[in-house]
Amino acid sequence: MRFDFAIVGGGIAGSTLAARLAAQGSVLLLEREPAPGMHSTGRSAAMFMESYGPPQARALTRASRAAYEPTVLSPRGVLYVAWQGQATLLGEQLQSLQATGSEVQRIDAAAAMALVPALQPAGLLGAISEPGAMDIDVHALHQQAWRQARAHGAALWTEAELLAAQPAAGGWQLSIT
Repeated sequence: MRFDFAIVGGGIAGSTLAARLAAQGSVLLLEREPAPGMHSTGRSAAMFMESYGPPQARALTRASRAAYEPTVLSPRGVLYVAWQGQATLLGEQLQSLQATGSEVQRIDAAAAMALVPALQPAGLLGAISEPGAMDIDVHALHQQAWRQARAHGAALWTEAELLAAQPAAGGWQLSIT
């Protein structure tokens, strides 16, 4: 069989790539397990946080919010908690996050404890609150990507492990179990 693209791994990354490439040519998605998404994708507790990562990642996160919000995101909120002796770090982190456009605010210890009653008050300085952080329904996102890939004709082979890939005339010869 011939395919334009072969992708190894049917998790969130592989399925999303298959969804994008399937509109451009024939795609084979190889998954070693009986079903895609059984490892890191299936165990992911993912967060959508505009404050996470370097400035470039934060910009990409903000730009992608509208594509995910109606289907796979749900409100959660996040706190960056600081203890006595971390006032400088807290201030620097707040400045860094605000400088890249993250909608965050500093809250005092009482406000942090009101949001998370399990916090211990002894030494609690306060926190940075990011109320716009969201949970990502990874299963729904994964299934959405795979449905899109399948709608464009992508093939999924499960319990198929790539053993070798050798250059061949006009492409690659794959050895698969």
